[in-house]
Amino acid sequence: MDNRQSWWDDFWKKQAGQAVSGERESDTWYDLIWKMNFEFWHALFHTSAPGKKMLECGCGSAKVSQYMAGKGFECTLLDYSRDALHQGKSCFQSQGLLGDFVLGDINSLCFQDQLFDIVFSGGVLEYFNDLQNPIDEMVRILKPGGVFAANMVPRKFSIQTVADLERTFVYSARSLAQGRFRDVFKRVEYVPEEYGVNLASLDKYTRACRAAGLHEVKGLVTNPFPELALPLIGKKMYASLMKKLSPQWRRFNLSESRWTQVWGTTYTVYGIKK
Repeated sequence: MDNRQSWWDDFWKKQAGQAVSGERESDTWYDLIWKMNFEFWHALFHTSAPGKKMLECGCGSAKVSQYMAGKGFECTLLDYSRDALHQGKSCFQSQGLLGDFVLGDINSLCFQDQLFDIVFSGGVLEYFNDLQNPIDEMVRILKPGGVFAANMVPRKFSIQTVADLERTFVYSARSLAQGRFRDVFKRVEYVPEEYGVNLASLDKYTRACRAAGLHEVKGLVTNPFPELALPLIGKKMYASLMKKLSPQWRRFNLSESRWTQVWGTTYTVYGIKK
């Protein structure tokens, strides 16, 4: 087992019991972020893919596939962490959903060419310095006309960068009050350095998609709402505001303006196989 695989196994062991169903009531920041993602991808896959045979690469706890399986998609889920696959399978079983779970490497996928209508990866590609090989592999197993789609949480300046200052202040004050002096002024980051996330630009992702044989490639910077350190009443008020602004949020996610590229926190790319 390589060091990176061991890191991910440890990561998913720590996440055990925290997986969130794709059907959970959307009443927190976390739930609303996922809900917006589910709706975005379902609309794209439903209207653009030639069928409903879907592969999620680097599935983790498989939230997107859970949602899609609930909408009638035929889902295969791949990860190279056994602990991640175990969590994904447990979530599927708890909802009575069917799915195929495969232990494998995104750099050398164990599937024949042109097998899937949709290949999706969420929170995966940002961990690769060489983007081309995993994207080539995922496009290889797509049928002509199939949809490739991916989300990445990059290390970039965004509204989350500013929000991390607020979170650092709150957690430092809490540490001071609890006598944990070593943690005072410890920097809080949404994407910690130890995660090893690359510094690839959105343009680098879209160029890799085109080089892999995709057309109609779109690159968007989405999600204008950062995670904040708020008390319970503040979290409820924040979620209520997010719900009220959901039409504006959807327009933000589809915008390709310079403003959204600076403010937004997530990269979203997709394209169609020629």
